[in-house]
Amino acid sequence: MNNMKSIYQKITAILLIGFIVQIILIGAFYRQVVVKRIITEINQQENKRQVILQEAVNAVQKYPLRPERAEKTLSTYSKKYNVSFEVKNTDGELIFSTPSPIKQDNVIMEQGYVKASGKLSYIVYGYFPAKINNIDAGLGQKRIRVIVTVVILLFGALTLYSVYRILANPLRKLSKAINNMNYGNTVVEIPYYSEDEFGLLCRNFEDMGRRLKNSEESQQELVQAISHDIKTPLTSIIGYSKRLVENKVEETKKVEYYNTILRRANDLKNIAEELEDYGSIRQDFKYNKVKVSFKEYIDDIKEEIRKEVEHRGSILNYEGSIDDSVLISLDKMKIKRVFWNIIQNSLKYCDDNCIINITCKVYNKKIKVEICDNGCGVPEEQISRIFDRFYRVDGSRSREKGGTGLGLAICKDIIDKHEGEIGAFNKEKGGLCIWFSIPMAL
Repeated sequence: MNNMKSIYQKITAILLIGFIVQIILIGAFYRQVVVKRIITEINQQENKRQVILQEAVNAVQKYPLRPERAEKTLSTYSKKYNVSFEVKNTDGELIFSTPSPIKQDNVIMEQGYVKASGKLSYIVYGYFPAKINNIDAGLGQKRIRVIVTVVILLFGALTLYSVYRILANPLRKLSKAINNMNYGNTVVEIPYYSEDEFGLLCRNFEDMGRRLKNSEESQQELVQAISHDIKTPLTSIIGYSKRLVENKVEETKKVEYYNTILRRANDLKNIAEELEDYGSIRQDFKYNKVKVSFKEYIDDIKEEIRKEVEHRGSILNYEGSIDDSVLISLDKMKIKRVFWNIIQNSLKYCDDNCIINITCKVYNKKIKVEICDNGCGVPEEQISRIFDRFYRVDGSRSREKGGTGLGLAICKDIIDKHEGEIGAFNKEKGGLCIWFSIPMAL
């Protein structure tokens, strides 16, 4: 794996390295060419100063007793070579000097000695410009600009190519995976394993492909399940209706036939309503939330629920110790649907003598509700999926019991819209507990 986990870091590193390399190469160029030229220029100027100084010494030595003649000659040299001179005797007294055409803080001083009869008689001081002139001209300014420009363009191109490789390599692989997906191969593996942003994008794309595959399988299962759920009651309705139309039913059994047709028609209605409800909830229909006392709310609905449960030959127990002052913001009809769906799920999968226990309590500034039954529970490896849409724990058993596998998925969506949580666990002594929590109103 690449230790650099960010495209930004990679590009920054490449640009920085390219910049440093350019600086090094340009520095090496100047060191090899410019510095060499400077040294040559310094040596040439040193030789030139010695020649000029020697001419001045010769002029003074030529007229040792007539300093005005020597001064005139040195003034000519001063103008010609852009230098200045001073002539002093051995006691340091100034004999004469020429006008200075240069600044005194920007000069190089050289001195020569005038001897007469083997003895020192005068000292000639020459002041020369310290600036090195015409280095650029000597090197050729155009040549320098061309070389520097070529170096910058070369490494700029290499840097851009490196950045292109960083960006294009994963994009090509991602594009290939997209093309494969267009041909129906939703499960793809992208051979790009870096931990940067593109690596994360590739992993997310692979996950999306797997989810699409699971979604396709779920849709196929849904079509099969709904087809079976619709076909079963329709077959009963058609069969019983046909016998009634053909007048092949005894008068004493007609009521039973009519009731069977009515039950099967209600089964079809429930399937249609469940699909419609799930669609409306997923489309973010407006929730009519109101702030109510949770105790008053649960007292209003629990008796209605109890009657339905007892009508089906089961038992409902309620336990709660919530004060009237505990308020909660909820959509009354939607939360009532959550209770109904969970309880109907328990009734559907419980055997005879089903006992359902509802417990409500305040926990960590939330209202927590647990609805437990004494049924067979859910296999532990499947319990995390019971809130997935269209999921059925046991396909054949679910089809016998009816339903689309949307009831608990609807519950999850409703609780999510209330900023709550929902989950499930198996009881130690058997049975399934489904719980949900909703934040208390402030």
